[in-house]
Amino acid sequence: MTSTTKSTAEAALDDAIQKAGADLHARMKGETPGVFNKAYWEGAILEWAMKDPSFKVDMFRFVDVFPTLQTKDQVKQHIHEYLLKDGRELPALIAAALKAATAGLTAGLAQATMKGQIEGMANRFIVGRDAKAALPELKKLHKDGIAFTVDLLGEGTVSEGEADHYAARYLDLIDNLADEVAKFPADDVIDRNHLGPLPRTNVSLKLSAMFSQIDAVDVKGSVAALKKRVLPLFLRAKEKNVYLNVDLEQWAYHDITYDLFEDLVTTPELRSWPHVAIVIQGYLKSSQKDAERLVSIAKSRGAPVGVRLVKGAYWDYETVLAKQQGWECPVYGVKAETDANYERLTRYLLQNHQHIGAAFGSHNLRSLTHAVVLAKELKVPERAFEAQMLFGMAEPERKAFRALGQRVRVYAPVGELLPGMAYLVRRLLENTSNSGFLKLSHHDHVDMGKLLARPVAEAAALERANQATRSKLVKGDLASPFFNCSLADFSRAPTRETFAATVAAVGKRLPLAVPVVVGGDVLKGRATQRRTSPNDHAQIVADVSLATRADVDAAVAKAAAAWPAWRDAPLKDRATLLEKLADLIEADRHAMAALQCFEVGKPWKEADADVAEAVDFCRYYARQALLELSDKKQGNVFGEDNTLSYEGRGVCAVIAPWNFPLAILCGMATAALVAGNTVVLKPAEQSSAVAFGLYEKMKAAGLPRDVVHFLPGVGEEVGRALVEHASVAQIAFTGSKSVGLAIVEAAAKTQAGQAQVKRVVCEMGGKNAVIVDDDADLDEAVHGVVKSAFGFAGQKCSAASRVLVHDAVYDAFVKRLVEAARALRVGPGSDCGTAVPPVVDVESQQRLLVVIENPGNGAAKLFSSTVPENGCYVPPTIFAVDDDRHPLMQNELFGPVLAVYRVKDFDHALAVGNGTEFHLTGAVFSRSPANLDKARRRFRVGNLYLNRGSTGALVERQPFGGFGMSGIGTKAGGPGYLPLFADPRCVTENTMRRGFTPDLDN
Repeated sequence: MTSTTKSTAEAALDDAIQKAGADLHARMKGETPGVFNKAYWEGAILEWAMKDPSFKVDMFRFVDVFPTLQTKDQVKQHIHEYLLKDGRELPALIAAALKAATAGLTAGLAQATMKGQIEGMANRFIVGRDAKAALPELKKLHKDGIAFTVDLLGEGTVSEGEADHYAARYLDLIDNLADEVAKFPADDVIDRNHLGPLPRTNVSLKLSAMFSQIDAVDVKGSVAALKKRVLPLFLRAKEKNVYLNVDLEQWAYHDITYDLFEDLVTTPELRSWPHVAIVIQGYLKSSQKDAERLVSIAKSRGAPVGVRLVKGAYWDYETVLAKQQGWECPVYGVKAETDANYERLTRYLLQNHQHIGAAFGSHNLRSLTHAVVLAKELKVPERAFEAQMLFGMAEPERKAFRALGQRVRVYAPVGELLPGMAYLVRRLLENTSNSGFLKLSHHDHVDMGKLLARPVAEAAALERANQATRSKLVKGDLASPFFNCSLADFSRAPTRETFAATVAAVGKRLPLAVPVVVGGDVLKGRATQRRTSPNDHAQIVADVSLATRADVDAAVAKAAAAWPAWRDAPLKDRATLLEKLADLIEADRHAMAALQCFEVGKPWKEADADVAEAVDFCRYYARQALLELSDKKQGNVFGEDNTLSYEGRGVCAVIAPWNFPLAILCGMATAALVAGNTVVLKPAEQSSAVAFGLYEKMKAAGLPRDVVHFLPGVGEEVGRALVEHASVAQIAFTGSKSVGLAIVEAAAKTQAGQAQVKRVVCEMGGKNAVIVDDDADLDEAVHGVVKSAFGFAGQKCSAASRVLVHDAVYDAFVKRLVEAARALRVGPGSDCGTAVPPVVDVESQQRLLVVIENPGNGAAKLFSSTVPENGCYVPPTIFAVDDDRHPLMQNELFGPVLAVYRVKDFDHALAVGNGTEFHLTGAVFSRSPANLDKARRRFRVGNLYLNRGSTGALVERQPFGGFGMSGIGTKAGGPGYLPLFADPRCVTENTMRRGFTPDLDN
């Protein structure tokens, strides 16, 4: 087809769509979707929400938290905090209702009324609490000639017990609905398609709720686990003649969902069963490939498959997540792009109607009319496709399409209010969105000709969308703004495959030789220490040469001699070397991460994140140095010139931990280097191979041979010698409290021949608490605590080791927490399916096992998992503690051991949270704005996280460091850190000569 012919055909199609769409719209004249009916309370409040964006946000957040509020005082508190803010103007009717719900004698009655209204709002979109309760509404729909697909509310589970329960509910739904719906009277339009009878009962499955550990990093493991629960549902559906749809949720689950679907529908028992379907999301850039894959599956199995084509319900989430992580955004950035892609997919599915049973899920009259008109043009049988809409929305549209003789099906959720809140809020957002078709057509009354026009994305809108997700950082350009290095996107198959291959290749290269390097020369003849992997004692990772005191003296002497030239090197040159170092690390990121999987047992995601953080430190400090360490004019007085400058202090000993073996070592070293210091690297004994990889990258980046030296060895010998050395001017340390305090004490003692006071930048441990308030989202709280406490086996200074739970939710939270911990897979860091790896060495393992077996009086063991035998494995363990002074509540353990403590209220939680000598990180899960504000002011920690876990600080975004016995108050990866590695100098020149100053001429 020539471009002219194509253009003519498109114009003719658009004309037909305009005419058919206008006719359909005329059929709806005078009808309004119930959600916009201002005669109802929810219609009135949504009307105001659309006028006041601030009220809209607060109202939706109040609706979200409302089902968890158990007392009148809680409801009153949250109404005041969300809806009756000082200075807020509200319509008289809404204001009166809200004030009545917070008044004395009328509060109970008004709150009961409000509860009924919110439940009524939810029931507009939910057909019933269970199959039995849903039947009357389903029967009514059928009587009106509308088919249905039933979905169980709830997204994600935190434990395998919850996943089992969810699967059992689906089984019950299939059994009970099939028998009852079979009794409905026949309706030829909705009971048959062009190939024959359709199952009258239609059920949609959400996979995220079927496996608590579903994770894109382990597609095969997730598919295998899901299949155990989902295959029985498919087989029962076939037995009961029930149509099954698989919903597609977040992009992270895309490959898991499609791989599982293909696996299921090509099994011998289901290969010929045609009544199976899956969702294609039109906003996905990869959706055409999904459609082609499904056609291929249908052809290969010799039976059609169904497709529900939707636009997609997670656009905000996907866009924000991609921006946060620096990933390629999987969804189109402009709505018109999605709408246009939806039409391309519609054509493709209709062209393949012999293989695909298409269901077009949309409330957009243009999209649905396009499908109907195009089907006629392509001579697709009328019953080969259907329109689908959401229950409680677009009632006029579904009535109009049904009047055309079109099969119309509604997506009908079933479930309780609490697990349905996420669904309800999404529906409310959809109905009030400024770009939503229903609002534009039924509320804003936008010209229908405009709404029925072909979707075209304007160039300016496309550019804005691209800019929104594009990193502004330009590698090599220090004037460009900093942006965090992207984490590996394991939802992408190429990333998974490349990383898996790299892990395998690195494993084959072991063991590695780790030398002592002074002045660029590898020193021979040193004693060695053999390091085995904590994953498996039989695997040797490295043979590490051990530096001697003589090596320390030699390295410090060379570093001291090289210091003046390095100090005086142009600041931009030093910063440029950091940028080059970042490039080299990033280019080899998979190999540097894979080595961590073996040497310290880090799981894939966390190993990759450690490398990304090292890159971030390099790029951030390179840019920050130009801002903070460049010469600055001071004052503004005629007749004098004042310049503040910074210069390096001398030799800096960098003594690093093993838990972030690349990132922390790199961060401390690059800060010292860019500030003008020479550096002696002393890596942790447990992670010397990773550290040597960094040293090699520094050398390759062009750092002078005498500026950086590498001294692996025993901390008590090499570390101590560096700390006490008279020629060491600066010490950067991250590690335990005991070692940190010993360094501070030793550095304070002046040695013979010492030319200056030593400065110590010291980051130590934490005893970090997570507070769970009485209104917390328990799904989020359980997930956040489990990740914070057991991620990397609790071996992070930021890890959660205390959970302070409000009495009102303590029992429910602890029960779910224990079951969530039970679901965690303990295994080697090199295995993509591992949730909890081993601890770093036998010494740590034995120390922690003693605590677990003998926690002391007042600690009841709630759970301790089983672990593999041949490695440094410690079982994730949870204790209930009845005294906030108990050792489990006070002492840093640095392992997967968690203490849970009951608090009477939020103030009590803050008091206990602050009641240790450590002040590093903390987290709060609460939906009370007042309590969140109270935490901001009174939770005395260096890094506080609200409604998220306590780990995962990113360079620049969350400068990291604590105070008290957690450190000296420094913030790595933030402003003010680099000057700690430099001495400030102020030079003042008198510019007055013979009574003349050039300032007056200017």
